[in-house]
Amino acid sequence: DLSRAGLKALSGCSKLSVLKIGICMRISDEGLIHIGKSCPELRDIDLYRSGGISDEGVTQIAQGCPMLESINLSYCTEITDVSLASLSKCAKLNTLEIRGCPSVSSAGLSEIAIGCRLLAELDVKKCFAINDVGMLFLSQFSHSLRQINLSYCSVTDIGLLSLSSICGLQNMTIVHLAGITPNGLMAALMVSGGLTRVKLHAAFRSMMPPHMLKVVEARGCAFQWIDKPFKVEQERC
Repeated sequence: DLSRAGLKALSGCSKLSVLKIGICMRISDEGLIHIGKSCPELRDIDLYRSGGISDEGVTQIAQGCPMLESINLSYCTEITDVSLASLSKCAKLNTLEIRGCPSVSSAGLSEIAIGCRLLAELDVKKCFAINDVGMLFLSQFSHSLRQINLSYCSVTDIGLLSLSSICGLQNMTIVHLAGITPNGLMAALMVSGGLTRVKLHAAFRSMMPPHMLKVVEARGCAFQWIDKPFKVEQERC
């Protein structure tokens, strides 16, 4: 079990560039502070399900590691928009995973969009407070975005259509979006000329004109139809 003492020892590796410590339950903000202060070349950190960390630890990483390119904070349920605001100063950030972080919102995502212009991969599944406002900021500033997971967010047709204007967008996962209608989805798919893969709930398959789906497929887009029940509750660790 990696603990605070372990991270303090690791912080002696000043050239550390990759740190994979997901599902390490004993990690705390104090441990991340050691890393942030001593590892300025850190590029990739995985904190998946590290439930003991909060905005304080993430902020220290963001401030101390200006080379940061990728961070996984999925199911770190204590983090808020404060973490996203601090990460928005990491101009090289291209991969952000914040799945299952219910306290982040479009306010924080908008700061990421403005500050992290190289953002290419984004996972905001089960970030219930992220809505169309966040998508509008992404469409305006995140021109490098290639992949996004929006399942269980509060995005509607408006946000999805706005997002679809990003010409380089290739991969979308929108399995459970209660605010999406078949017409809105079809319009977004027709606008997104660069899509190569879309993951959708199987219920939409019978709601959209088959000939229009074939048009999208003919452009090189593969559909993956998922038949999963809609579960709003947060996944347990």
